[in-house]
Amino acid sequence: MEQPAPAPLNEPTGDAINWEAFYRNYRKPGYVAGFEIVNKLGGGVFGMVFKARKESIGKDYAIKFLKVDDEAVRDAVIRELDSVRFFAQVDHPNLVSIEDKGEIDGIPFIVMSYAGEETLRRRLDGGALPRDEALKIFIQAARGVQALHEHSLVHFDLKPANIFLKGDIARVGDYGLSKLVTESRNSLSFGRGTPYYMAPEMLKRRGDVRSDIYSLGVILFESLTGQVPFRGDSEWEVLRKHEAEPLTVPPTIQGAEREVITRCLAKDPEARFQSVREILHLLQAPASLGESLVFPPPARPPISSMPPPAPSTPASPPPIPARSASDDRTAAAAPGSVGEPSGRRPQDTETGPAGGAPTRGRVDQRPRGPVGHVVHAVFRVFEWAILAVLVPIRAISVALGRLVVFLLRLPFRALALLFALAGYLIVALLVLMVIGGSLSLLVP
Repeated sequence: MEQPAPAPLNEPTGDAINWEAFYRNYRKPGYVAGFEIVNKLGGGVFGMVFKARKESIGKDYAIKFLKVDDEAVRDAVIRELDSVRFFAQVDHPNLVSIEDKGEIDGIPFIVMSYAGEETLRRRLDGGALPRDEALKIFIQAARGVQALHEHSLVHFDLKPANIFLKGDIARVGDYGLSKLVTESRNSLSFGRGTPYYMAPEMLKRRGDVRSDIYSLGVILFESLTGQVPFRGDSEWEVLRKHEAEPLTVPPTIQGAEREVITRCLAKDPEARFQSVREILHLLQAPASLGESLVFPPPARPPISSMPPPAPSTPASPPPIPARSASDDRTAAAAPGSVGEPSGRRPQDTETGPAGGAPTRGRVDQRPRGPVGHVVHAVFRVFEWAILAVLVPIRAISVALGRLVVFLLRLPFRALALLFALAGYLIVALLVLMVIGGSLSLLVP
């Protein structure tokens, strides 16, 4: 009798939640079909994450076991778990990909690619990041969020703990889980610490892609300053500050980063960036794979602020005031203090033809003094002597060259003439033979 093929992963069974069995057996190989759980990576309000090795190929993955409060909540989570398949369709180098889902001992879980154990949260525990490092991580995280938005998916729980760092690569993870769990719990609490990154409209459950943009602004703010923009003694106090308290950006943040933070953290979603692509372009970074940017040239100043054009005809020079001997001595002691900048030779700048624009680098080569005239005359004699020798040599070489060519061609021309005469004689003999033959036929 044919046996049914086993499921690749533990399928939903509807069993009662059994955390005692989980803690007793989760380290056993095959507890999750095909995987061996290695160690715990972390935990939070949504569940616990473990590093697991796929037994067939030895590749590392991350498995997240979702925390549920009771049977009713567990059933709601399992029903909503099918929505994860839409997030699993997104493949991007800056996203932690979702590989599979299942249930074990009544506990739902999700299998994700392994993106390392370090997160931006851990790195920020040491304080603000250098600007270049902060922007490098932020741009990669923004690209991952942009990939979600291009698939009409919203993260709703962006925070440093969900940005995983492995080498030089930053990946956004845990997307879809916040909506999955919180909607099942029908609660406003998005987890410990998360309200620091929550957009104001989330209090009214009206979030969209611009809510993720708000969270990205908070992440960039914290990455550059080491602090979140709004703090409080309770989650509700923090949320109220997000909703009503004005934003204060430290003066140390300038340029494009300041504009990104200010617009991302606008209270009104309409005043924010309407897409992550706009943020990336403002930071002069490609928004998607394969995109190249051609940055516009710097804006020209308005015509009203530009200096008037120089007149086409030079203005008359101002009269030179009379100077005393002491002025001359002062000018000689301080070169460049009168008329010319220090270190510039007068011959380096001369007036062009007809009083036109000055020409630089033109030095007056006319001889000066008796010695100069003598040297100039000697060089002139040498020039004429060289010309007197070179001209006859050139004429003789040209004549000899033509003579040699003529002599070389002469035998060939004679042979050609002989062959032509021989051809003419042969043709004449043939004509005579034809004529003679014709006459012999006509005369009996």
